[in-house]
Amino acid sequence: MHLVTTWFGSFLLDDDRVVKASLFPKDPDAIARRLRLVEDWKVLEEERELLHAAPEVFVSEPRLERAGGKMTSTPPPFLRAEDHGFDRALLHQAMVALARMQMREAPGPDDHLGQAVATLDDVTEGHNILLERLREWYGLHFPELARLVDDRKFTELIATHGDRGALPDFGESVGGELSPGDRTAVMALASGARALATQREGLLEHIEKGVRSRAPNLARLVGPVLAARLLTLGGGLAELARTPTSTIQVLGAEKAFFRHLKDHTPPPKHGVLFQHPLVHRAPPWQRGSITRALAGKVSIAARADYYTKRDLGTTLLEALEVRVAGVRESKKAPRPRRPPKGKPRRR
Repeated sequence: MHLVTTWFGSFLLDDDRVVKASLFPKDPDAIARRLRLVEDWKVLEEERELLHAAPEVFVSEPRLERAGGKMTSTPPPFLRAEDHGFDRALLHQAMVALARMQMREAPGPDDHLGQAVATLDDVTEGHNILLERLREWYGLHFPELARLVDDRKFTELIATHGDRGALPDFGESVGGELSPGDRTAVMALASGARALATQREGLLEHIEKGVRSRAPNLARLVGPVLAARLLTLGGGLAELARTPTSTIQVLGAEKAFFRHLKDHTPPPKHGVLFQHPLVHRAPPWQRGSITRALAGKVSIAARADYYTKRDLGTTLLEALEVRVAGVRESKKAPRPRRPPKGKPRRR
């Protein structure tokens, strides 16, 4: 007996003769759900019944071999949907329903995390622009204030009080006076900068919570924000766990990498991993080795988060510190550059 599953049902065949058939309901959504299970390598209830209907059942799919069927290379005969009361219009409706189902399932936690990181970058950029403009504008009235308080206190004081006469005693100022209209506009600008700062803090908290629940080892190793950027650039945790270390090292430096392949420029030593303190605080001649070591630990952390769920964050961090100490010891000074070879003289 040969078990065959089509889009309209499962069939038990003896050569070209249908011994037993289990037809699917003539409903597009019901057919789409069954096709989705087949895509996920699941065994349908109709197939399980037919597998137990005969003492020996041959199958042509590895999916059904795992369920108890015997694998065969003999191709099954072609079954026409019209012979069993199904038409092509129903197939079209089922395919549309399947596509909609796949689209609903496509966005995952990693996609939302990527949008949160992109939003954080936009909010940070907007906050920096507003804060710079606020410093310049309010500097005409009270230029000394920016040097006396931090950015958070700076926007808070302006948004709350406005005129320097209403501020706590910071001493005399050489700035000019503010008209009532200018004071209202500056206070509104400070309120906008303060709102963006509050929104940025909320996004950071949201990203940290999401990354620590999704990839705790990776978050422990490189920090929540950098971990979220790696997940976004890597295509999600599943893809990052399968990515080679050499690719992780240059994630985010794709333009420089392809420029190296095309124009033979020097290859990039790092991509987004440059944001890690161990890399951007290191001397230039040590960054390549440190980034390579960090990329190796990132690869292990991603695989542990996706496959085993083991807690390796602290262990990987300690091993990374040992490796970085070795790099610093072996590369205390840059290698001396070789002088360019002169062109041979013609005789």
